[in-house]
This record gives sequence, structure tokens and C-alpha cells, in this order.
Amino acid sequence: MSDYQIVGIMLVRNEDVFIERAIRNIVDFCDHIIITDHQSTDRTFEVCKRLADEFPKIDLRRIHAPRESAAAIEPYFGTRTWIFGVDGDEIYDPQGLKIMRTRLFEGAFSNDWCVFGNVLNVESLDRENRLAKGYLAPPCRPITKLYNFSIIENWTNCTERLHGEEVRFKEGFHIGLRRLLHTEISWEESYFRCLHMPFLVRSSQQREGLLRTRLNPDELLRIEGEGTKVGKALKASRLRLSQIFGFDWKHRKYRRGLLVEKDVSAFFPDA
Repeated sequence: MSDYQIVGIMLVRNEDVFIERAIRNIVDFCDHIIITDHQSTDRTFEVCKRLADEFPKIDLRRIHAPRESAAAIEPYFGTRTWIFGVDGDEIYDPQGLKIMRTRLFEGAFSNDWCVFGNVLNVESLDRENRLAKGYLAPPCRPITKLYNFSIIENWTNCTERLHGEEVRFKEGFHIGLRRLLHTEISWEESYFRCLHMPFLVRSSQQREGLLRTRLNPDELLRIEGEGTKVGKALKASRLRLSQIFGFDWKHRKYRRGLLVEKDVSAFFPDA
């Protein structure tokens, strides 16, 4: 299993609040990191460029459409590669990832298609005291994205990296081979855990206000897909209203169960 590699793939857009911490926490876990910046207008690309200069394993690219992030990982189909998808608002436990890397290379998950870890969907973050309040997965939906590309032949019709179900597997494997670590291990004991910031400001250009969440690339594409200016405006208004009143899919999937408070010192080791 030691001949495997771990390749990180990031699709980012206006993420300059958390992006540096998100990248630094996965640098030692990954053998290679591809960062695709989708037309950021804040300091995201500048921060990523500085980190790419510091870490040669980072491949930084500007892209014009989210689909290009999917194309960036196509060369790894069928290779002995774990693809690790990370967003700009996802901060992993770096010490836990050291254990996870060892387990991956020992073959603990070699027959699994994907592995889901523990997540805290953060509602508020106290950086000074290293405390976060939020909602755990489970019962929330996990957002960790770690895929075993050695058992697939192709993955078609991806609107962005690691999205879509049209995967062609090698003989003996199938899409149901999902390892749900978040149901096996508690948050405190987990070695594959993530702070997810869907309800916090993620860009220096973003302002606190009624909108607690942001539109995802696929939602923005749906707006652009409307044929007229009026259609685009109506689609955008419906999505924005659902965010304001908490009816959007992020609120439904990431605010389940009890609001809990956790010590997050492990995620900010040099804070």
C-alpha cells in the first residue's frame, strides 16, 4: 500500500478568511495538492500563491468554470491514488491526519470507495479561547471527501470535482463501498475530523447580515442557466430567500441535532 499517493483537490472562490489554515493543515497529509481558484476577487489567490511558493507540492491554477476542477483529477482515474477534496471553509485536524495517512498506507481502507469522517458544522468560533459551537455529523450529513481512485475506471459528467454519481468501477467494486467512520468513532476519538464553516463569513468581501450561507458553484450555474435576465433574477431571489429563512439545503443538512461546544485547539496548533 506504500506505493499509493494522496492528492488534494481544492475548488476555491473568495475564501481568504480560512484558506491559509485549511491548506496548512493538509500539507503534510497530501503528497500533491491542486488548488483551482474560480475567479476569486478577494485575497484568496494571493494567499494561495504565497503558500504555493512555500510548498512546491502545491499546483495553483486559475479556472473559468467549476468543471475544470473535475478535469484536474481525471489523470488519476485507475491509479493508486487517494483523492482528497477540501473546500476553503474546511479545516482538518493535522495530527489526526498523520494517523489517517498511516492507516491509508497500511491498507486499512483499500477496499473502500470513499471514507467519511467526523465533522463539526460551526455556528460560532472563538479563536482566542479555541472553542467552537456547532452541529456534529452525525446526525448532520458528513462533508469529508476522500476517494479511492485505484478501484475506478472513469467518472463522467462531473460539474465540479467529486460531484456526481456516474462512476465506472473496476470488476468487484461498486459505489456502495462507503466507510462511515463518523458513525464508528466519536468526535473526541476521531483521527479524521473537520471543522466546517458554512455559517461563518469566509471572505473579507463578505459582510455579516441576514445571509448566513453562500451559494455553491452548482447553484450559481443554475442561475446562469436561466435564459433571461428576469429569469436569472427570479432564480437568485428564490435561493436568497431560502437562505434568509433557513430553508436552504445547507441549513437542512448541517444544522441537525444538538448545538454543542467543542475544544478546537488541535485545529489551530500555532494560534
